[in-house]
Amino acid sequence: MVNIKAVQFSNSSLKSKPPGMVTLFVGGTSGIGKGTLIQFAKYANAPKVYIVGRSKASATPLLNELENLNPQATFIFIETEISLIRNADEVCKRIKANEQQLDLAFLSPGFLSGAGKQETFEGIDTFCALSYYVRLRIIYNLLPLLSASPSPRVVSIFAGGKERAIDISDLEMHNGYSLAKAVDISATQTTLAFEELAKSYPMVAFCHVHPGFVTTGIIVRFTKTVKGMWKLPAMLARWTVIPVLQVFGRSTMAAGEWGVFVATSAKYPPAEKQDVGVALSKGVRVAKSTVESTGKGNGVYRLDNYGESVNNECDSILAGYRSDQLGKKVWEETMSVWEKALKKGES
Repeated sequence: MVNIKAVQFSNSSLKSKPPGMVTLFVGGTSGIGKGTLIQFAKYANAPKVYIVGRSKASATPLLNELENLNPQATFIFIETEISLIRNADEVCKRIKANEQQLDLAFLSPGFLSGAGKQETFEGIDTFCALSYYVRLRIIYNLLPLLSASPSPRVVSIFAGGKERAIDISDLEMHNGYSLAKAVDISATQTTLAFEELAKSYPMVAFCHVHPGFVTTGIIVRFTKTVKGMWKLPAMLARWTVIPVLQVFGRSTMAAGEWGVFVATSAKYPPAEKQDVGVALSKGVRVAKSTVESTGKGNGVYRLDNYGESVNNECDSILAGYRSDQLGKKVWEETMSVWEKALKKGES
């Protein structure tokens, strides 16, 4: 485990890097994304930062804080409902029209509801849209810009290391929905899709992070949406269990320190290059990628809340999926969902 002092030392080294790092934060107006964005603004050398959120008016205090932290930086807010594929496309179109390269895509939008499946008007479950489909759409659209960067990285804050066996024939959960199933499918698809993309884009590093318990408030908001027989237990948990857990949880600002580290440290190199990012300090080693052969990793990382590679019972599940080449099927299904969403939105 990398200790917090090493993390902070690495992050502070960003000030000595060349200015003008171009970054994108989706989900940066709240929770872990916000914490990481604030820490990044504090450390980075005159970056250009695109921030995607629902309301610029609501984000104004955050934008003022960021500008005070780093007056040399440029912060560009893009106001949109990012749960929609078409809106993700518009965001990417705007960035591609103004940039020649993108150094970092940091993705952490979230949605939790205890009210069952809730679809966007494009026909995608909102939880899966924000946890997987929109994130991958943004990454896919911006890969040309990422490929042009000398140090490109993608970070998705979700459930790296929590992959589970899933029903490959029902990735959209037409035959029964639960939040737990949606988490499993989104987590497993993320890792498999990252591995598939890394084959064609070995110059890009892909990090799938499980942040642990962070006191973002999303769990409390989730308990307020629970209905039916679980409403009373959810209310009791809100007043008993959750306050206790929050005592031991990590703050969003602490999580942000680790977010910046994962986004910028040379600990997570792409397959094609080494020594990409902030140089490793003494005792810090390169992370183990999800697939390694002949001493070379694939540039994809499943990471825990301390930025270390995860090795657990999920490895055998993923190994089986790789041998069956299910990453390719997942990617084909993902593109099919995008296509259907755009067509449905037009009708």
